[in-house]
Amino acid sequence: MVTAYILSKIHNNGVLEANTTIFCAYMLFFVAETNIAVSGILTIVAMGLYMSNIGKTSISTESEHALHHVWGFIGFVAETVIFILSGIILGQRSMEDCHLITYIDYLKLLGIYVCLHFVRFFMILVFWPILRKIGYGMSFKQVLVVSYAGLRGAVGLALALIVTTTQGVPRHVQDVILLQTGGIALLTLLINATTTGTLVRFLGLSKQSDLKKNILVSLTRNIDKNID
Repeated sequence: MVTAYILSKIHNNGVLEANTTIFCAYMLFFVAETNIAVSGILTIVAMGLYMSNIGKTSISTESEHALHHVWGFIGFVAETVIFILSGIILGQRSMEDCHLITYIDYLKLLGIYVCLHFVRFFMILVFWPILRKIGYGMSFKQVLVVSYAGLRGAVGLALALIVTTTQGVPRHVQDVILLQTGGIALLTLLINATTTGTLVRFLGLSKQSDLKKNILVSLTRNIDKNID
């Protein structure tokens, strides 16, 4: 709310608006972790939800495009660093503590991977009556796709990295959490990400009506004529 208020006082200054959002996000994370003793990552997620719903109206129209590129680059760098750190730490610990991780932990990983799909499907199904009435609406086929296509990645890995550096957590627990979080992210990338398109086509969600196709063809031809 403070970030949105500050942005409302800035007019058409992309540099200042970008600096304001970065500074406020960093300060919010710092205060949450050090003073309030809550998760800084989840706090930033809450801030993002607020800004995308209400706070974005405080951003100047002329600066919105530039701000989108700045945060897109920051997000790309942050996700890359998180994945690299997770891979390095996971690889190092797998060599040092290979005796602590057993085949049971890998079986649990597969079980958790399957259970996460049912949990996600159940949560979306609970809110489905509301989702059908807001926005563009949501059909049951779309519920299936959203439940299956949910990828686990940077946020979960960042939380797992925090656990690995937390004092008082047993080493075996740290290794198992990092293994399962990284394993879930890997499985969703290898399986879900590569097969979601097939599921969309199987459910018939990618089909376009003849009217839409004709409009698209006509629009494309008009653009080509104007360019020539």
